[in-house]
Amino acid sequence: MVPQELKINSYNPVGEYEPVAVCIGRTYSKIDTLTTGSQYRESLQQLDRYKWCCVQQLIRRHSRLLEPAKTLVLLHGCFTSMKQLLPKIRGSYSQGTLRADGAQSDDEVAEMMLLDGCFILHRLLKYARRAEMEEAGGVGDQIVDDDDDWTQVYGRCFVWQLVTRDLLLLENQIPFFVIQELFQQLRNEGKSENLLVTGSLRLFRSLRPQMLHQSPIACRSVHHLLHLFYLSVSFPPNHDRQHSRRRRTDEFLQWIPCANELEEGVQFRKRENATSFLDVSFAQGVLEIPQLELNDSSESLFRNLIAFEQTYPDTPCDVSTYAVFMDCLITSAEDMRILDLHGVLVSHLSSSSRRVAWNFFSDIVGKVHWSVDDNYLVGLMNEVNRYRERRRHKWRAALDRNYFSNPWVTMSVLAALLLLSMAVLQTFFAVYAYFKPPK
Repeated sequence: MVPQELKINSYNPVGEYEPVAVCIGRTYSKIDTLTTGSQYRESLQQLDRYKWCCVQQLIRRHSRLLEPAKTLVLLHGCFTSMKQLLPKIRGSYSQGTLRADGAQSDDEVAEMMLLDGCFILHRLLKYARRAEMEEAGGVGDQIVDDDDDWTQVYGRCFVWQLVTRDLLLLENQIPFFVIQELFQQLRNEGKSENLLVTGSLRLFRSLRPQMLHQSPIACRSVHHLLHLFYLSVSFPPNHDRQHSRRRRTDEFLQWIPCANELEEGVQFRKRENATSFLDVSFAQGVLEIPQLELNDSSESLFRNLIAFEQTYPDTPCDVSTYAVFMDCLITSAEDMRILDLHGVLVSHLSSSSRRVAWNFFSDIVGKVHWSVDDNYLVGLMNEVNRYRERRRHKWRAALDRNYFSNPWVTMSVLAALLLLSMAVLQTFFAVYAYFKPPK
């Protein structure tokens, strides 16, 4: 569950943690418990009906050569497998979320897991097919299936973007082993569980911060979809985190100033070939930050990733640390402009969101708890501060910024220096000739 203090902010207390298109799992199984506006409730009810279509599609795809009576046996087998998993399912939720009393019977929980699991499985398999087609040189987005027909009925072509956003809410999850079990029940011959990871990464591709590296993710290590996404954007297992935390144990954390002030002694640069959007580096006066694209789903995504870090035991608070770091850098629209100029931050926020673009991270990290001992950027920030405090580095940065920012300015400066040198030499020889005329 999301800690209550994280749901408190200045303009939207809980909206970034609640679904607007599809409810998954127990927390929002009763739509009336949502605080979202009435315009979303009809949408949520419509997609609840669509879940049965996903069950039918999966069973039809798996049993297209079977007799109709056997498809009912297959459906009953899926339901039975959900009932057998109930103790494990209940143990995966916080106490009281899935109650064992008559308010939510075993059959109700099993049916919920069957419907929600098939809904997610249907989407993952669809996007796995897209990924396979793209890898083979085709265009995955041209796949046509029942989603397109449902979109016509639904009347909102962007509903699937909202669904993707909702599938990454911390309180809108089901255990990943439920999806795995349904996949085993309904898979076709020769299909591996790796399709679930492939489909997930393709489904969430538009939401993932830009990265060029992807480590393999094993299904058995995944708790739910948000956790899988978290694993895909965090540092790979073999990443040298101690290098990022250099000198951590001997130093007191010094926060870095904003980008506008840092420009006095530090250069900004977009980092290429980063292992993760978290992979910030500093060397020889250059602060390299992987490019981050912000869109209208970014706030919900960051809030839920941070909430996951804050609530799941033994999880490093790397996304929280990164958000605090960016909050230090960005305190005004001018800071946003500087980072955008250097390709570090690209904003695709809609016009309605631009009023809060520059304090995007400030709103997110207001109630976040974290420890200096778990701050992977503490060594880097202290190095930046030490470097910036040296006067000669401020002069060098100002020189680079004002006179060597682009080739044309550099050529103009060099031409001016050449003309000045020629003028000085001409003056020198004129004065020399005056005092020592040739004999």
